[in-house]
Amino acid sequence: MATTTPGSERVTPRVVGGLVSDIESELDALVAGIAERIRAEIPDFRRLPVETLQGAIRGNVRRALAALRELRAPTDDELEGAAAIGRERAEQGLTVDAVLHAYRVTVSALWSRFGELARERSADVASVLAFSETLWLWADAVMDVVATAHREVELEHAREDQQRRDAFVLAVVQGTADAADLRSEGSAYGLDTERDYIPFRARTANGDPRPLPRRVALGLAGDGGLVTALDHDLVGIALRPPTPIAGVVAGIGPPARLASLAGAFALACRALQTALAFGQEGVFSLSDLSIRPAVLVDEALGEAFAARYLDPLADLGRLGAELETTLRTWFDQGMRVEETARALHVHPNTLRHRLHRFEESTGASLRQPSDLIELWWALERRRLGA
Repeated sequence: MATTTPGSERVTPRVVGGLVSDIESELDALVAGIAERIRAEIPDFRRLPVETLQGAIRGNVRRALAALRELRAPTDDELEGAAAIGRERAEQGLTVDAVLHAYRVTVSALWSRFGELARERSADVASVLAFSETLWLWADAVMDVVATAHREVELEHAREDQQRRDAFVLAVVQGTADAADLRSEGSAYGLDTERDYIPFRARTANGDPRPLPRRVALGLAGDGGLVTALDHDLVGIALRPPTPIAGVVAGIGPPARLASLAGAFALACRALQTALAFGQEGVFSLSDLSIRPAVLVDEALGEAFAARYLDPLADLGRLGAELETTLRTWFDQGMRVEETARALHVHPNTLRHRLHRFEESTGASLRQPSDLIELWWALERRRLGA
């Protein structure tokens, strides 16, 4: 609802109304001058036809003069009209700064012309102040509404663009994008269909279900990459392997063209699944994980190896548990006796005795490559169970 501005009730409406009428009588020239100045100062507005711009200016000036004649704030209808202009300008691709600049040019021109006429007519100070206060309060209210409406459209456009981008990334890594989409949308997002990209899938190393922060997403994708969310993970493509980020585990696939990324992404997913299962942190391809992917999926074989090499240790009680810990540390230390002994805080001869005791208890030979592989497999499978 329109209200009068403070102090306006003490001003003779006839004085302000007469000056407003004078401005209305030369509206065409005023509008043309404002349009010329806007086009000169704000290049974005040169995209609009002159007639379209002048029509919008004319409407704004008329609404402002109507409020000034009555020394009141803008009505609800006027504010809704301003909001419509803000939305229209956003749809036309004009920035909010450009739109507000144009409003300031219009208001400045109105104030300047009013001042000239007021001096010519020897208008009283109270009338001039009332006009000035009403004009700037009206402008503030209108520009606030315009900016809010414009930003709402910008946010909606940003959401729509992000949704399209996310859908494109998922289509690429899942292999559902056709060749035409890869060319057109890929080009729109700065991708080259003739270049190799590395697919990745990442998650928090501690299993936290909350989404990874945006800085992590940008860090994984790097310059020239794209990333989106899938379930609780981040998935995307990058020009080079992502740099490890603390608290994050990522699986990567081999480099591939956009049209062939689905298979590479499946390998990235498997690498992530394996790294998570074994409590790893960092960035891993399948080859980085050795034969752990097979350990993870072939449960029956792992249990068979555990029965062959680890179950006999259970009959030894505390010694059996000590031998299993010793073997695990021995593998972790690259099967080097001195390093393993230091890690366990025992004498190297004590370590050698334990290894020999394991061989006696299981019939295995730690000099036999096949026994070593199977024992390591059994220990890794047992680690998964733990």
